[in-house]
Amino acid sequence: MTITQPLQERVVLLLFRNSGVKRANTYTAYVTERGVQVDILVADGQGWRNALKLHPGARVYSIGRAENRLPLIWLYTTIIERGPAAVLRRLDGRVPGAHFARRAHRKIAGKLRKHVFWRIYRPLRHQAVRPLAVRRLDRLDLDGVSRVICVDESTIPLGWSIVKRYPDLEVTRKVDRHRYDDRPVLAPNPPWSGDRALDREAYATL
Repeated sequence: MTITQPLQERVVLLLFRNSGVKRANTYTAYVTERGVQVDILVADGQGWRNALKLHPGARVYSIGRAENRLPLIWLYTTIIERGPAAVLRRLDGRVPGAHFARRAHRKIAGKLRKHVFWRIYRPLRHQAVRPLAVRRLDRLDLDGVSRVICVDESTIPLGWSIVKRYPDLEVTRKVDRHRYDDRPVLAPNPPWSGDRALDREAYATL
């Protein structure tokens, strides 16, 4: 008689803001030691420049490139940030004052991003990112997931979209690791501490 092993439980975390990384890491570190596979969908295209790394025990899927290709984002970064920066970089060392112009541009671009761009884009971001994620849900294979957790408030609209498509799937805002307290530690995670060197190459692009 063949004995089949039970399938590993999978949980998907939805994470659009970097403020939720610590909660996601604490949850991942705890449940993965107890045999739960954690997948994290991140929108790390904007506002993640100084984000902590996500726990290596999770599989991370990114829609950051798709967000950066949105017309509003692409136009802003090209016209205000990347375009002028590229021109001034070529002129640096060739034209007097170009070095100081580069420094001035960085300061001005930083202030524009903080005080103009984010004031316009932040209230709209969750709605701009949601359809990007919805079009890529099939790649997450949610049919084999036991739970989807909306780690931050900006992922709630995506959570509702998932509920409509998968009505039997539990979608919650509770990042509750203690529901696995009765499970033994199967494989302790090696020592790890996140840092702010965001390793984008480790995140699979959706």
